[in-house]
Parts: sequence; C-alpha cells; structure tokens
Amino acid sequence: MSKAPVSRPERVLFVHAHPDDETLATGGTIATLLAHGAAVTVLTATRGERGEMLTAELAPLAGDAGRVAQHRETEIAAALAALGGPAHRWLGGAGARPTDLPERRYTDSGMRWGADGRAVAAEDAPADSLTAADLGEVVDDVRAAIRSTGADAVVSYGDDGGYGHPDHVRVHEAARYAARAEEVRFTAIVSASDVQDGLRADDVRVDVLPVRARVRAALEQYRSQVTVDPADPSDPTALSYVMPHGVRHQVPAVEVFRHDDPPVAPAPQTFAEMSGPGKAAAVVVAAVVGLLAGGLGTVTHQQTIAIGAWVTAPIGLVLTTLVVLGLVVGVRLLYRSRVLVAAVGLGVLVATQVLVAVGGKSSPLVLGNAAGYVWTFGPAVIAMLTLAWPDLAAVRALRTPTTTGADGATATTTAAAGSGVTGPHH
Repeated sequence: MSKAPVSRPERVLFVHAHPDDETLATGGTIATLLAHGAAVTVLTATRGERGEMLTAELAPLAGDAGRVAQHRETEIAAALAALGGPAHRWLGGAGARPTDLPERRYTDSGMRWGADGRAVAAEDAPADSLTAADLGEVVDDVRAAIRSTGADAVVSYGDDGGYGHPDHVRVHEAARYAARAEEVRFTAIVSASDVQDGLRADDVRVDVLPVRARVRAALEQYRSQVTVDPADPSDPTALSYVMPHGVRHQVPAVEVFRHDDPPVAPAPQTFAEMSGPGKAAAVVVAAVVGLLAGGLGTVTHQQTIAIGAWVTAPIGLVLTTLVVLGLVVGVRLLYRSRVLVAAVGLGVLVATQVLVAVGGKSSPLVLGNAAGYVWTFGPAVIAMLTLAWPDLAAVRALRTPTTTGADGATATTTAAAGSGVTGPHH
C-alpha cells in the first residue's frame, strides 16, 4: 500500500542477486518504466564474484573474487546506462543499509547444478556470502533501500529464484518481507515455466519489444556472462543469447509479473485490537458468561462434602469461587481488558442478586452463614483486585529492548512463498 502522493512519478525498486540479473529478467520492464517517466532503482545484492569469465580476454580473472567484482561493477554500470540510466545501489551499501550500522559487502554464495538441472547450494559458500548472512539483517538492508528511494513497489524473484540459485532465493525472501514490513506491494517475476503452465488473469504483462534495442545493448555489456547472438537483419526484434553452460535462450517479447497476495490480517489478540462491533459482542458475551457463573455459584455455593465423621468441606463455595477467579483473571490475561473483567463481574453480581430477590427473604440460596457472606462479597473483591493490577504485558514491552536501525527497521526471520525467474550460472 503506497503512501506516496499521486502527483509524483511511480517509484519502483528492482531487487536482484547479481549483475546481469536485472537485464536478463527485467531489462525490458526497467527500460519501459524509465521511458514512461517512472523513477526506477536497481538494488543488487552481490557483485557476482563467483561467476564465470567466458571470453579468453577475461579468463585470467576467473577465481580472483576481487578482480571479478571490479569487472562486473563496470559491466552493470554500462548495462544500466544502456537501459536508460536507472539509479543503482548495492545491498549493504549507501542507501541500502540502516544508518546506524557500518556498511558491509555481501558476496556471491556460488552454486552448482543439481541432478535435475536446477541450481543447488554450493558446498563452499564463503563466510561473507549472502546466504551466510542473517536473514533479518538482509531484510533490514532492503527496508532501508525502500525507505531511501521512497519506493511504491518492490519487484524481485519468486520463491525458488527461478532456477534454484541460493542467492536468488535469499533475495526473494528478503525483498518480500521487507516490502510487507514497509507496506508496499511486492511483485514477483513470473518464470518461463510458469508462463508455459498458464497465466492468471491478474498477471501483469509488459510488452518489451519497443525497447528491444536497449535490452540488446545492455546484454552486450555482460561479455563475462553471456554471449549475445548477432542481430538478424530480417527480424530486428529477435534477441537470443547463450549461457555459460551452452543453453541458448530467446529473450521474450513480453515480461510477466505477478502481484503478491496481500497478507491476511491477523485475528485480534486483545480487546484493544477488536473492531467496534467486535468489542460490543465481546462485552455481551462476557456479561452472559458472568450471569451463568453467578447463577451456578448462587445455586451451588452452599454444597458441602463430608470428610470423616465430624468434618465437612465447602466444596460448592471452593469450586464456584475458583470458577469466578478463573474467568476474571483469564479474561484479563488473555484480552488485557478491564472492560471485559467488569462485564464478567457485573454478570456474576446481577445473577446472584436476581436469584436472591426471586427467592425472597426465605430464600435458601444465599444463607446468613460463612459461605453465604463469602459468595456475596467474594466475586466483587476478586473482580476489583483483577481490575486494579497494572498491565504487566505493557510494562514488559516497554522494558524489552528491540534491535532497530536508525530508520526503524527491525529484523525479520520468517520464510515466505512466491514465483520464479530464469537466469545464468553466477
């Protein structure tokens, strides 16, 4: 849900794992948005330090993470310029890091091909890799980028990263949670396999043929990662490339996206979280429960049980008092509401007084003995004591420190689901 004024251009944050992902998966959409005046930012998580170096000229760089990173920085800068010049940030760097934390660099986690032809996690991911980082920290960095760019929407991969690359999966998790935390829409890139399986009526289709030349120019900057096939004079819209493992891909004429389903609102946990009608219904229910407890207690509180020949135990009074105690204390603890406690207490008192009035002065229900006096005044005392104690849960919340960035971002460590996107071996 965007809070931006409608008078300013749309602002979209594309979150990707490595240099070249932004062009391969969303290059046409980035160029299209820029052509229509949108403010676009590309956030890249790593520099693809473990990517292949395809050409003979670049082959000596392979395995040297520092030199590979420097080269891929130049590639993405040239590619983004070819797409139309979106803003660019590195995850963990300026504008994509809570301001009270020192900047950090996430490195490529690497991957290997599994038996099913999909990427799986590498066995030697470095300690500073994206997947080795705490997910909450990564989420906070994406949140910082959303805030610093004023993004109205976040676009990234689906839940499997398109083909299983662990960095893509981690970026999906972080981007989706960050978007939800900042209350902006998260949109997943629909993978080629999802397109083949059929699209949903509400999927977003972007015709990228009008910006085909920009996408080609951007892809040609990634000589270390893909080999772009020469242009076909007879079909200027045709665009294909070969990936490091030899598979040729046709660049689609349409890029497809799927909006994330809005999160289901959590059920209210306390009285304060209920709606107006919900609060009214809760008060009525509490009063009815109090009436039932009061009626039951008035009828049964005089019951005793013999223990031996000379001792009797006031079993009725004990049980009915415990019922009232459990109700008012339970309501206070569960719903943190003095209103509901008062409703239960009044219900008990009303039921008791009505039954006594109906029975008249000769009523056997509430006698002038110890049990009668305890039942007459005990529920009121219990209710007043329960009403009087402070809200301990609120006190604990005030005393419990939370780890936040200067922008207010807090760590999130839950898992989520979405869709996918295709891409090369990094």
